[in-house]
Amino acid sequence: MRLSTKMGPRNLALTAGTLLCLVSFGGGGIAQTPQPKGQAHQVEVPADAAGQPSQPQPNWIVSCNQTRAGLECRAGQSLFLRKTRQRVLSVAVRMPADTKKPMLLVQLPLGVYLPAGATLQIGKLEAQTLPYTSCGQGGCIAEYAVTDAELGAIAKGADLTISAQTVQQKPFTLTVPSLGFAAAYAKIK
Repeated sequence: MRLSTKMGPRNLALTAGTLLCLVSFGGGGIAQTPQPKGQAHQVEVPADAAGQPSQPQPNWIVSCNQTRAGLECRAGQSLFLRKTRQRVLSVAVRMPADTKKPMLLVQLPLGVYLPAGATLQIGKLEAQTLPYTSCGQGGCIAEYAVTDAELGAIAKGADLTISAQTVQQKPFTLTVPSLGFAAAYAKIK
């Protein structure tokens, strides 16, 4: 999963604060469509003509790469700040060509508190703590061997809730809509 964002040391505190603002607005300032990169400044809560928060659109994207072991595919989605197009979260279910056992990947921006890991909750299922496996310029990645039951729950409409902490150990939570996951996952099985 190769993802990148523009995150310098100066932006880390701003991004953490912006993520906390998203939590207080219920994530309404997050767009589920891929957009160009930018720097975080403020949160905009979108609304439809009736003044209600906009509803998410299906945005699970399938991509495949040829590897030595064969074709490796993933179904993924990224959340961006609507106004600035700053990526705040990427989630993907990867189907390795060699094992065919699905792995769930979560990428959060730099500036997360590493010892706490990330927490994943699928619908009302028990939350799982995911340790970060690596960090690079694009952010920190946590991996999880997702079960068939958990994938089935997502396909039936259970949203994914990802929680983490900033380096200041302030918690934040983001929700990834499951809308469109079933069709995307069916393509990578």
